[in-house]
Amino acid sequence: MLAVNLTAALRLSRAVLPGMVAAGAGAIVNVSSEAGLRGSAAGVAYTASKHAVNGLTLNTAFIYGPLGVRCNAVAPGPVATNIEAPWRSQVAAGRIGPVLQATVNGVVLPSDAGWSAT
Repeated sequence: MLAVNLTAALRLSRAVLPGMVAAGAGAIVNVSSEAGLRGSAAGVAYTASKHAVNGLTLNTAFIYGPLGVRCNAVAPGPVATNIEAPWRSQVAAGRIGPVLQATVNGVVLPSDAGWSAT
């Protein structure tokens, strides 16, 4: 999981950045996860990989922002997919189950030209 989540975002960024820098404009949107914002949303490898995607996003925004390239990430919470997540304990089911009922709720999205990335 770590290799796919981080490596894909890194390779795609490296592929498009030269053209964006040459054009003086561009936008990269990485796919992170709620797991990348805290340590309690998923397994350790997935959580670590999404924290890495967030670090990639922040560093890219900081380095390439002055060159006209914006870089952001979306961090969705639980999403119903075909990936099996067997909650083998009642504690996990009780904590995570209710969260699956909400999507975008309680989000504060900074619009600060990357200032919060520094």
